Amino acid sequence: MKQEFNIYPSIMCSAPWDVKGYIDAFERAGVAGVHFDVMDGHYVPNVMLGTDDFDAIASITELSLDVHIMAEGADAFVSFFKLRPHDRCCFHPETCAQPYRLLERIRRRASACGLALSPGTPVGYVTECLELLDFVLVMAVSPGFAGQTMVADHLNKVKRIRELVRRADHPIEIVIDGNTTVANARRMIEAGANGFVVGTSSLMGEGPAGFATLYEAYLTGLAS
Repeated sequence: MKQEFNIYPSIMCSAPWDVKGYIDAFERAGVAGVHFDVMDGHYVPNVMLGTDDFDAIASITELSLDVHIMAEGADAFVSFFKLRPHDRCCFHPETCAQPYRLLERIRRRASACGLALSPGTPVGYVTECLELLDFVLVMAVSPGFAGQTMVADHLNKVKRIRELVRRADHPIEIVIDGNTTVANARRMIEAGANGFVVGTSSLMGEGPAGFATLYEAYLTGLAS
């Protein structure tokens, strides 16, 4: 049976003048959603994508926006964004006092909620929040910048998370963010992944006009 993979292109990797072109390309390709990185300059050493960016993109597409909050005080940041019923949202649990409560809040506003785990963040958070999770975003790199290479123990961590989510009574997607080249993604799939955030290292290096060709080649590469 052919396995299906969810692909979430990262709009952070687009030049500002290419955003509309990329959104059109994503819609034509039928991607699962648009990954939307929020960075505060404190939890990660970079600042990216705010509420105006979110509202602008939401106004031109019905694709799900896959909001990834990389910020201290994630509970406050969630409130800033006008999540639509079909959007998704995840955050890093160590950035807030009550991650379980925040997942409950997100569930009331969006279609899916998840936890994002950086390298070094314990997988125990998944165990404690299992019944609320729709997905787990596993960082293959330290969050903050595009173009990094996969950390050494990433695949082992994905395997451990796979064993944890199998205990749930509902499907939980395992999405990988960072250095998701075809070669790496194949190994991530073997470890248990079924979703990928893609950007400069895989599908967004040739502008909107080149996305469709790279997307089809990527899916073919994952299936081969």
